[in-house]
Amino acid sequence: MRSERRTAKGVSGASRVSVVFPEHGVEVTLKWKSMPASLDGINNSPRREIASYRVQPLFLDPEDFVVPPSVARCLAPEEFAQPDLHRKPTRENTGCELGIFSLWLEDVEIPELLYDEARFVSDPVYARYLANFNILTYLIRHRDGRRGNFLVARDDSRRIVFAIDNGISFSGFVYNWFIDNWDDLKVPALPRDSVARLRDTTAADLQALGVVVQFERDDDAMLRVVVPGANFDPNEGVRIRDGTIQLGLTADEIAGIAERIERLLGAVDTGEIPVF
Repeated sequence: MRSERRTAKGVSGASRVSVVFPEHGVEVTLKWKSMPASLDGINNSPRREIASYRVQPLFLDPEDFVVPPSVARCLAPEEFAQPDLHRKPTRENTGCELGIFSLWLEDVEIPELLYDEARFVSDPVYARYLANFNILTYLIRHRDGRRGNFLVARDDSRRIVFAIDNGISFSGFVYNWFIDNWDDLKVPALPRDSVARLRDTTAADLQALGVVVQFERDDDAMLRVVVPGANFDPNEGVRIRDGTIQLGLTADEIAGIAERIERLLGAVDTGEIPVF
């Protein structure tokens, strides 16, 4: 990590970091958000952030993703640009800090108006990107519609809409009551190809969201990302067994996605929501 700077906005202690990949000769700007000690907080829920990223391949190709690439890692203090800020490990008996890396978006801005109803009708490119954004926020039940949580591309001819903070999603118990959230379908029509891909969603696709990341403690007391194994407990979002940590959606949260897909397809089939 070459540099590290706390972000001016947000409430969960994110940092803007520069990471160098010498083997590829590439330097990338990322966002680093440390995980809470419990590994799941009210507005800092790593499992929900990663699950939000993992839901979108159900109906989108990578170039159309709404949620920036997000991966979990556990870093030793010396891997940070400011090691003294990261001496305390997230979990006891380990030597690293758990957190999420997300791609730092460039050439984006907070929109003055997120949804222009007249433009949706007249501009099919605008409509497509906004509708795909709304499908994603609907499927994950995004319930924190604060203005800074959504960004749009500055290229107005290809106005992709991004959801960059998805920690308050999937659950109905905690959400921001005082603003207009995007957990419902607000747009009047949906892209035909996105709907068609949702029809092909299988139970296995959804069950894979039960373990979105798995760490195992190695001999050096580091937590390493490994290929997910069998779900330890589908009723819990954070599972810790011996030296293994699993993060993922609960069975109820996965069932909620399945129900929302079914409702969306039913609305299309009855003509309540047209496609384009």
